[in-house]
Amino acid sequence: MGRILILWNQIDDDVYEHYRRDGKTTPDWDPSLTVEPWETVEEEMQLIQRALEKAGHTVTIVNIRDSFATLQDALLKHKPDAIMNLVEFFRDDPEQEHHVPAVFELMGISYTGNRPLSLSLCQKKPQAKAVLAAHGVQTPKGFVIESGKTPKLMELRYPLIVKPAFDDASGGIDAGSVVHDRAGLDARVAHLLGENRQAALVEEYIEGREIHCAILDDQPLPLYEMAFKGGLDAQGQPLPRIITYRAKWDPYSRDHHNVESKCPVDDLSPELTAKIQGIALAAYQALGCRDYARVDMRVTPEGEVYVLEVNPNPDLADSCAFAKSAEAAGRKYDQMIVEIVGLALARQGKHKPAAAGFDQLLNEYKAKKRSQQG
Repeated sequence: MGRILILWNQIDDDVYEHYRRDGKTTPDWDPSLTVEPWETVEEEMQLIQRALEKAGHTVTIVNIRDSFATLQDALLKHKPDAIMNLVEFFRDDPEQEHHVPAVFELMGISYTGNRPLSLSLCQKKPQAKAVLAAHGVQTPKGFVIESGKTPKLMELRYPLIVKPAFDDASGGIDAGSVVHDRAGLDARVAHLLGENRQAALVEEYIEGREIHCAILDDQPLPLYEMAFKGGLDAQGQPLPRIITYRAKWDPYSRDHHNVESKCPVDDLSPELTAKIQGIALAAYQALGCRDYARVDMRVTPEGEVYVLEVNPNPDLADSCAFAKSAEAAGRKYDQMIVEIVGLALARQGKHKPAAAGFDQLLNEYKAKKRSQQG
């Protein structure tokens, strides 16, 4: 058993705390629907802590609150055998996510999940697409617009989807992201460049089923589908068949209630299931992932598989896709968490500096603290 340090990062109030204080259990637009209670991020951390403690580990949770000093203090004070790295951004910037595990590597501390290069590459969608293409993994055709107008000549076919080139968790994706003509494309690109202040990725919209494949310890888990119900927006128009930001994170939205999950996906042939899992694993390996990740794909009616993105730091909450896939594979939630930490503990010491080196860092840190205090 080991000393495990769970690190996460949150600086704002948890939106689900606000929902609880409001006491709303139904969406305004349809009181017949029920909104299931969601855990706060802190509650998710506590659930992970309990799972690890049941397995005999000594566990500490630290919210670094966007502070490098707090991060450093936690590492040097607790001197963990392994870190459960659940930090998804730093200094309110998702692109700095990969800097956090880089600190762990410099200090020789083992940690769960993906290494800095994979975290950075997966977040940069155009670069990830290029690497996937070089490995023979099919992604939707597309191009990047960093500024100005859309090129006049395009080889892409409508409909298209326009999304931020360097974001994750469906950030910047809403009902207006799918466009059907040149005017809609120009307007959406202008909106994205102005609103998100980052490059726009324009891709062919792939009509088909939204299938996700979780990978744990380099092995694909049972498939997870996000199926679209064919709901309508506030104006009575069909909602697009895409996973928007609100579909993922706003349980009171029409987008959220337009999607229902299914795991395992039991109406695919064994051959197509194996094909999807094989492509997911190829994408995972091409981007240098390890321990765990989730690959999001579209599968056309003809059985063509397109990788939309690889998420190297998926949500591990017990109600989310990754945990549901692990459950379908026969793992209880606690088993999944212990297994992930076990992968980090198995690497412990392989690249770690001598204990004296770590102790020297700790002594220097303590000396600095004493001088500041007195």
